[in-house]
Amino acid sequence: MELALLEDFIALAKALNFSRAADSRNTTQPAFSRRIRSLEEAIGTPLFHRTSRSVALTPAGAAFLPRAVALVRLMGEARREALDAAGHAATTLSLAATHALSFSFVPNWLMRVAGPAGIGTLNMVSDSKERCEELMLRGDVTFFVCHASPAAPGGLPERQFHHRVVGHDRLVPLVAPDASGAPRWRLAPGEAVPAIAYGGASGLSRILEAHWSAHGRPEIVPNMSSLLAATNLELAKEGQGVAWLPLSLAEGDCAAGRLVRAGGAEFDVPVEIVVYRPRSRLSAHAERFWEKVAPADV
Repeated sequence: MELALLEDFIALAKALNFSRAADSRNTTQPAFSRRIRSLEEAIGTPLFHRTSRSVALTPAGAAFLPRAVALVRLMGEARREALDAAGHAATTLSLAATHALSFSFVPNWLMRVAGPAGIGTLNMVSDSKERCEELMLRGDVTFFVCHASPAAPGGLPERQFHHRVVGHDRLVPLVAPDASGAPRWRLAPGEAVPAIAYGGASGLSRILEAHWSAHGRPEIVPNMSSLLAATNLELAKEGQGVAWLPLSLAEGDCAAGRLVRAGGAEFDVPVEIVVYRPRSRLSAHAERFWEKVAPADV
């Protein structure tokens, strides 16, 4: 059985949508569907319930999923161990980060925690939270840095991954100023204002929805959306609506007056910055890096 078929299965089990899963695997939907059918034939039973409106795991699919994840992860770890034993991975650090943090937080954090000698050769991937989680599950990267919130559970399974809080941030409602420097729109009861949303694959979307479910949704009308905080920041600067942006990403534009608050601190959403690693043993170089990140957890 091809390892790629297991990766296809994991992508569909996560997305529960053939089109989105095919996009994440960089293939067409018909080709992706054929590969899923091929896997089901090899297993000997359907792994998904399919209707015209939905996709769901069968009991067999739900039972197979943790095994598939473990197999893919083991292959990635085996490859890294082989490279480490050959001396090729001795000073390589493989890390994924969401786009917003790769611009603002990660470079300074890496230098502060480890410095050039502790990092060595850095292979860094910047993508959506959903895509970075897939890379971690497949074993393509060793560390993953993202925004998180206790109010928005999910993400990488605790049985397979450690995580450590390494910083704090806030999602702040920001908007372009008018000619007088005042916000073009203000968040206020009884007034719906245009907003720039995050796409479903964005981790910030999950955090905002969880926070608003618990504390009440502001009166906003989504005007447009994107997966990336950096894109939403630019749209906000162009006056397209209110965007909840990581302060770590937007503070330069706030200081320069290109963005202003659309509401008070009661509209802010506090978030953590966390780093994930597998629970299994890493290369010697990666373990030394983790000791600097989280000495109490080793």
